Amino acid sequence: MIKTADFHRILMGTILSLFLLACLSGCANTRNLWARIWGSETPGSDYAVIEADSELAARAQERLSADDYAGAAELFQQLKDQYPQSPYAAMAELRLGDSYYLNSKYEEAYGAYDSFISRHPLHENVPYAIYQKGMCWYQRMNGIDRDQTPTVSAITEFTFLVEVYPDSPYANMAHARVAEARNSLAGHEYYVGEYYFKRKDYAAAMRRFMGLIKAYPDSGYHPRAYTYIAQYREMLDSGEIEEGNLRGSEYDNPFSVTESSMRY
Repeated sequence: MIKTADFHRILMGTILSLFLLACLSGCANTRNLWARIWGSETPGSDYAVIEADSELAARAQERLSADDYAGAAELFQQLKDQYPQSPYAAMAELRLGDSYYLNSKYEEAYGAYDSFISRHPLHENVPYAIYQKGMCWYQRMNGIDRDQTPTVSAITEFTFLVEVYPDSPYANMAHARVAEARNSLAGHEYYVGEYYFKRKDYAAAMRRFMGLIKAYPDSGYHPRAYTYIAQYREMLDSGEIEEGNLRGSEYDNPFSVTESSMRY
């Protein structure tokens, strides 16, 4: 009569034999099994070992320090995906943005920084991430003769940073960037005004120059705008053009506006 303990040993041995037989019945199935368990097609010392989050973070940072931005981005993304609850996850999200930014992939960088802020709104590095979002727009600013959408977007990001985190060291940096961006907008107004003036569309030119002076009184283009306004006045006084050339009732007498009265 078979004892209970012996019966259990026989039963377990039978189950193990059937399992091994099923595994060995097809090489493809065996390879798939090992691949699922170890990440390798065959058993042995060369199977893939899951890398610890700290080691992965260190390797990613090494790539970033070595200016291998694409490689760093790949590893930071892997760390972010593989260890979402790791204490290194937040760092990986932020450094992913840095990797993209340093590789001039500003759209991807903006998305990474924005994701970091959304996932970690109270993190101490949020001001830095906001500043970098502004820089993603700043780096795409065009010349004064081009579309100014990136310039306006950069100002929006930097202004938000200054308003929400006025004591952050990045707020002072944002102030400087806003000044540069606003000067670019002033340059655009000047460029368009000059274009209209040369086409002898003086009404449109005066709108641009007066708008520049009112909105950007401290820009480097401020004196140049007054030069064109003075030239227009001379043309009016000499009778070369008529007052009616200046369309728009709000600009019927533009020279009554002085520099001091147009400062905020």
